[in-house]
Amino acid sequence: MRIVRLIRLYNKDINNEKDLFSLTDDSYHYLSKVLKVQIGQELLIFNNTGSEFYCEIIKIDNKKCEIKVNQAKFFSPNPYTSQITFSICKSNSADILIQKTTELGVDIIQPIISENSIYTKKNINEENKLSHWNKIIISAAEQSERSYLPILKNIIPFSQSLDFKCDQKIILDTNSKDMISNQLNHKAKSFNILIGPEGDFTQEEYRLANKANFLSSSLGDNILKVETAAISALSYLKITMNSKNE
Repeated sequence: MRIVRLIRLYNKDINNEKDLFSLTDDSYHYLSKVLKVQIGQELLIFNNTGSEFYCEIIKIDNKKCEIKVNQAKFFSPNPYTSQITFSICKSNSADILIQKTTELGVDIIQPIISENSIYTKKNINEENKLSHWNKIIISAAEQSERSYLPILKNIIPFSQSLDFKCDQKIILDTNSKDMISNQLNHKAKSFNILIGPEGDFTQEEYRLANKANFLSSSLGDNILKVETAAISALSYLKITMNSKNE
């Protein structure tokens, strides 16, 4: 028998304080115009605090959907924190990276500008980029049944990305002889994986990263696209940490 999945939506305003809420704007348009839902439709709404609300549509008019909360559940966050720090790449590649790492459960996404990035601080519209990426994050979180949204940080230069404190820091390096699968520390509670642009990091950037305690790690012999490298590295991390908890 096929299992029918509930419609999942993100809404930051829903909470435990009342039973009735109104969905407007994008949520209303998506439900009423795209999905063409009817009164009685059940929904699952999350608010990025770990709470998920099982709801029912009780009224639809020209501007909003009114919903009733029937039940709420709380889900704990991951027992470890994962961060993907990536040098901004071509728009489509960056979109895929953000979508897929969100689906895989990344906690923090940090875009940076390095020496060989295709963008500089002067020729990138940061506000538009972050707004666009946040929409991708919300959509991916809704689809992948996440209870928490990853944090999308403001764009910073490469040098500032070296200062973040965490238990284990890794920089992906195609010249490294050490596989990431052998270097991941399953006892760590926080990870930062640094990924270069299409033109790779410079030798000086690798040197600075290693000086800042980043371990150079490889994903194998093949040269991967930025988004593929991010997906692969995060998958290795997830498998390592999940096997630890089994």
